[in-house]
Amino acid sequence: MNTMNELRLVNADHPLHDDEEALKQQLVWVSEDVQLQHVCARALLSWIRECGAQQEVTLVSGWRSYDQQRQILRQTEAERGAEYTRQFVAAASCSEHHTGLAIDLGIRGQSQDLICPDFSGPLARKMSRCAAEYGFILRYPQHKTAVTGIAFEPWHFRYVGLPHAQIMAQHDWVLEEYAAWVRTGTPDRPLQVSVDGRRWQIYSLPHIDGSGDPDRTALDEQTDLVCQPLSQAPFAPLSHRAWVELDCANLRHNVITLRRQMRPHQKIMAVCKANAYGHGLRECAQQLLQCGVEGFAVATLEEALTLRQLDAQCEILILGYVPFWQAEEVSRHRLTLTLTDWENAARLNEAGYPIRVHVPIDTGMRRLGARAEDLDKLCRFYQFPHLQVCGTYSHLAQTDSLLPQAQQATRRQIALFFETIAQLRKRGIDPGAIHLQGSYGFLNHPQLPCDWVRFGIALFGCIDPSRTQMKLPLRPVASVHARIAAIKRVRQGEGISYNHLWHADQDTTIAILSIGYADGIPRSASRQHVEVLIRGRRCPLVGAMCMDQCFADLGDLPAEVGEECVVIGNQQKETLSALQLAEKTGTIVPDTLSALRGRLPRLLK
Repeated sequence: MNTMNELRLVNADHPLHDDEEALKQQLVWVSEDVQLQHVCARALLSWIRECGAQQEVTLVSGWRSYDQQRQILRQTEAERGAEYTRQFVAAASCSEHHTGLAIDLGIRGQSQDLICPDFSGPLARKMSRCAAEYGFILRYPQHKTAVTGIAFEPWHFRYVGLPHAQIMAQHDWVLEEYAAWVRTGTPDRPLQVSVDGRRWQIYSLPHIDGSGDPDRTALDEQTDLVCQPLSQAPFAPLSHRAWVELDCANLRHNVITLRRQMRPHQKIMAVCKANAYGHGLRECAQQLLQCGVEGFAVATLEEALTLRQLDAQCEILILGYVPFWQAEEVSRHRLTLTLTDWENAARLNEAGYPIRVHVPIDTGMRRLGARAEDLDKLCRFYQFPHLQVCGTYSHLAQTDSLLPQAQQATRRQIALFFETIAQLRKRGIDPGAIHLQGSYGFLNHPQLPCDWVRFGIALFGCIDPSRTQMKLPLRPVASVHARIAAIKRVRQGEGISYNHLWHADQDTTIAILSIGYADGIPRSASRQHVEVLIRGRRCPLVGAMCMDQCFADLGDLPAEVGEECVVIGNQQKETLSALQLAEKTGTIVPDTLSALRGRLPRLLK
């Protein structure tokens, strides 16, 4: 892990001068009220998860704007006096919370005062002991108040990244003491340290604004810190040949960002079919439940049963066909069915088991349900004695297009759906909860008075912004990684892989990557200018892709066997998105992601 550019002194001697709007672009929501910088949020959620603290720890305060900090300062001074405020509340221009790297933690059920939350007990002590492993320091420990100038705050943690937090823990330093030590290092005589078997060199330089060096951190207004690895990060002994990483901080952020655009009464129905669009059904559902998502939609009975094992109460709607002979199992697990056609609905009712159902209305998709125009036939779906209708919905066919013709067709579907709902109610029929919008439906038509919104690909942060009216800062959740299995030197004119479909136009080095089309990477990718990231550089895939392996042209880039490459995701300053991969291979993002096979482990980060 790199130093993350996060170490910086913030106090009365070193006030902040950051551009607030630019900083806000980097923030993610980790709860309904708390925002943090992404690197801090990701580390925080990993720290909480590894300590088993998801149900007990509350996030009291994260990033605060200048105005918020001023308000807290004034309010605290009015309620508790100037001396108390001086000890516990920083001025707006030098509050660490404005960096987005400070977090106040509390224990659920205890006092959650904004300034002094309760963070005590066995769980708090356990988290404090291992904080440095995740890049956090206790910013104001009790025995260092003379150094920091701030009273003891056991709830206030600061993300400083690795290896800084571990070095501070080894020496029992606070940030000011660490900063004084690192200033003694120079380019000619750098400080050298060893942390967890990895060696680093650290030294200081005069500050330069916007240097762009990933190893360089603004320590304060006059000084930069350079922290460089002298050895590669050791490969974990049980590391996988290829895997999918799930960014829990981004998933939380997406849920909260979407929820903030919804009407107060609306609920999220998380569409998790196709293994949660390839992200991992079980892993994503657990995180979504922790975010307060109340309903799910899947395609199959098997997917629904997996979800029911995770939660006994949530709404689970099966959007696809379930045969009538499985009626007892559906009823026993309190699942909700879509009445896909009349014949199957009649047989489900004849089975005699009480079953919750939703009725689909065909407003133009021509897929499931009776046509909206055939109101008499549609009404018959609401009259089965054993089938309890608790919802009615339709599906928009062209809502991911902003072309005038497509928008006009979408408006016709919307009007037809709500007109049909009104006609049902006139006949004394209760349609139950209504829902119409998927991800693009909501982003292009957010004003619709529906009870549920079916968010799928938007939850996973892979929306094409060129196809939406509403522009939201959604973040991708999944990244795809593989190891270098071998490195080969190839001479000019030599061919590689099956049928030698590619020949080297000059002497080069080829990395054989441990991922292939059996993992879900399109077989055509190596003929469609698809690239991967190795050491932060884009390297093209070449030759015919194999079932379990593929080939990347390194050129003159040095690399090692066992090293990580990125197929989708970020590495250093480069990004390869699922949208880019989909466009190059001539498909759409849901197809690209849902193709990721189950043999790729899903790792929460």
